[in-house]
Amino acid sequence: MKRLAVLIAICGCWTACGGDHSTIASPSNPTNPSTPVAQTFTLSGRITDQQSGRAIGGALVQILDGPDVNKAAISDANGNYTLSGLTAATFTVQASAKGYGTSTQRIDLRVDSTLGLALQISTRTISGTVTDATSRGILPNILIVAFNGPSAGMSTRSDASGNYTLSGVSSDTTAIQASATSYLTSTWSVPIGGDARVNIVMTRTVGTPTPPLPTPAPTPSPGSVIIRFTDASGAVASYSESGFSIVTTAADWFASSYGKPGPSIQFSTPAGVSTDGEVRITAGGATFQFQSVDLYSSTTPIPYVFTGIAKSATVYVVSGRQGNTFGNFATIASGQSRTPIDTLLIRLTNAAAVCCANPMGLDNVVVR
Repeated sequence: MKRLAVLIAICGCWTACGGDHSTIASPSNPTNPSTPVAQTFTLSGRITDQQSGRAIGGALVQILDGPDVNKAAISDANGNYTLSGLTAATFTVQASAKGYGTSTQRIDLRVDSTLGLALQISTRTISGTVTDATSRGILPNILIVAFNGPSAGMSTRSDASGNYTLSGVSSDTTAIQASATSYLTSTWSVPIGGDARVNIVMTRTVGTPTPPLPTPAPTPSPGSVIIRFTDASGAVASYSESGFSIVTTAADWFASSYGKPGPSIQFSTPAGVSTDGEVRITAGGATFQFQSVDLYSSTTPIPYVFTGIAKSATVYVVSGRQGNTFGNFATIASGQSRTPIDTLLIRLTNAAAVCCANPMGLDNVVVR
């Protein structure tokens, strides 16, 4: 009886003193953990030309499906792109650029990854017929060259019926150039879009034709170098610029303040005399490609020969005759801009009229 009384007394005291029974009866509540942050990943890479391997700047890289659908990035001048903050998933990536087709690829992204995509040039066919402006007769063996865009320098010649076809030309090509001995070199616009037909009419150099409009320079391909002769002065026996060496191997060349823009390099022929002037261009043994050059003569047409050499072997010879430029510079495409060489020879024939001496020269050699 005494023990029961003691227990009753203790319990009464606990209750009276404000004891918390819940502390004894219930375990403590655990603290809720914070919500985990979803992990994201980065996809990066480089967009390149499938044929040449060069970087393509300004390409659109876009996710076509999955949780990050429509997320996109633009490649920089070096072709590099980065897509960050991506959810782990399997999705499709597409790359596209002006003048190129699209390239798509599936990727299962679970860690930061690299994905390079190569684009194929979007092409079309340009064709037509070449005729003489005076006789309206057909003209065979006329050199036709793509003048701009990624396919600048691609060439063909008109056949025995005067017809020509440039196949596989970049859809960015909007001009072609036609040239032949005894005819003015001319540039013809090409409609934007798909396959196009452009009929070319050639004008002979005889007589006194209307001075031509300045010929627009072809758009240099990305990665091209333009030798402008910026630091040339006085007599020019040799000259270096942008890793290229230029040696004059015929005639006495000199730097002129006149150019496109100046300076240019020129050589002069006395009245009634014909002289050949030649320059040799190399890149320290490295290979390069020749796209175009600006040629000048004061009073005469300009016969020219471009010779490409690789490992001491001649790989191409391109000859033509630029009509009288009446003191202007005319841009001449090589027709061999995709052919690798290690030495380029540019030979000009300066046949001065009997009345007076004649300067002839060149400027803006575009190489890659």
